[in-house]
Amino acid sequence: MIPLDYLRVTRRGKEIKPAYLSDVSAAAEVLEAARGAKTLGDFRKAVEALRGDRKLLGGLARLVEQLMEVEEVDSRLVARVRLEVFKASSAAGFPLTPEEREKIFEAAAAKLRMGAEEVKRLFMKAHEENRAVLKPPGVDPAELMRRYNLALIQTLLFKSLYVKATLPNAPVVVKSLVRAVKGLRLMYIAEERSGDLEFHFDGPASALRQTERYGVRLAKLVPYITAAGRWSIEAAVKLNEKIYTFRESNATAPDMPKNPVEAEEFDSSVELEFYRQVSKVCPVQREPEVLVVGGRVYIPDFKIGDLYIEIVGFWTPDYLRRKYEKIAKVGKPLLVLVNEELAMATWRQLLPNVVVFKGRPRLEDVFKHVKPYCRQ
Repeated sequence: MIPLDYLRVTRRGKEIKPAYLSDVSAAAEVLEAARGAKTLGDFRKAVEALRGDRKLLGGLARLVEQLMEVEEVDSRLVARVRLEVFKASSAAGFPLTPEEREKIFEAAAAKLRMGAEEVKRLFMKAHEENRAVLKPPGVDPAELMRRYNLALIQTLLFKSLYVKATLPNAPVVVKSLVRAVKGLRLMYIAEERSGDLEFHFDGPASALRQTERYGVRLAKLVPYITAAGRWSIEAAVKLNEKIYTFRESNATAPDMPKNPVEAEEFDSSVELEFYRQVSKVCPVQREPEVLVVGGRVYIPDFKIGDLYIEIVGFWTPDYLRRKYEKIAKVGKPLLVLVNEELAMATWRQLLPNVVVFKGRPRLEDVFKHVKPYCRQ
C-alpha cells in the first residue's frame, strides 16, 4: 500500500479511477536506484534526483522500501544509547571539536559498557535514513508496476463509503476471501446472486470510529479480490468533500499480482486469547466451514463439536442488526460472545446463549456452554 499523499486518480464527472501505470520505465528507474543504494537515505536521495511525476515516483519508492531488506535495529537499545550520549554531552558541554565529540562518545560507552564505535553506530541508527540496505527488492519492473496499480486501488478505498465486490461462488475463492475478511475484522454482508457471491463492506469513511485503522484493513482485502479469476469492485469514494463512484473488474483493470498474502490467522487479540484458553480443554476449529444462511455466506469464528461460536467485533448499529438477523437464522447450536460495550438488550432477549464479557472472554464464563460439545 501507499499513503494517500501519493494517490493518483483520474476523474470524469462522478466517476473516479486510479491513474494506472502502463509504462515500466519509472518502475525500472526506481528499482535501479534501490540496487545502487547502501542505505535508505542513499535510496531516497537517488529517487529525489529522478525526473518525473513526484507522486508516481514517491509511490513506487514506498513500495520498493516495503520489498527491500533493510537493517533491523533494537529500538530500545538505540534509545538507551542516545539518552546516555545526550547525558554525557549535557555534562561536558556542547562539543566544538572532533576530539570533544570523541570524549562524549567514550563517556557514554563507558557508562553502557560498550565500545565507542558501537555507540556511534547505534546513535546514528535512530534515523531511518542511516539504516543499511541489506538486499534490494527481488522483483522486476513489470512486477513492481503490477503491485503499484494494485496499491492505487487499495489507497483509493481508504476513503470509501462502501465497497461491493463480486466473485464466483467457488469454494476455494470464498474460503480464502472470507477467511481474510474475518481475520481483518471487517464489517461485511455476503449475498448469493445468479451463482456469484456479492460482498458488501461498510467503508472506513462511514464508520463511527477507528476510521484510519479500518481503512487499512479494508485495503488489505483487495489482493484477495483481484487474485480471483473473475471479479468486480464497486465503491463510493469521498475525496475533497465530493463523492465519486469507482468501478473496476478483471475485464477492465490492468494486470494485477495473482497471489495475495496469507491472511493473518488472528487479527484480534480477543480471538487469539479465546482460542488459547479453550483449546487447552476442548478441540477447537478456527473458521470451520462456510454456511449459507438466507442466501448469505456465514463462517463462524470457531466450532467445538457441533457448537458454533461467534465473537462480535467492531460494528455500526445497522451492521449489528444485519449480523443478528443472520446469526438467528443459523438454526444450529450457537454461542455468541459480546463485549459489554457492544451489548444490546435484544441480544439477551432473543439469543439464549450469549456471554457478555469485558475486555476478553474468560474460560470460566464460557466453559459451561462449551463443555457438552467438547467430546463430540
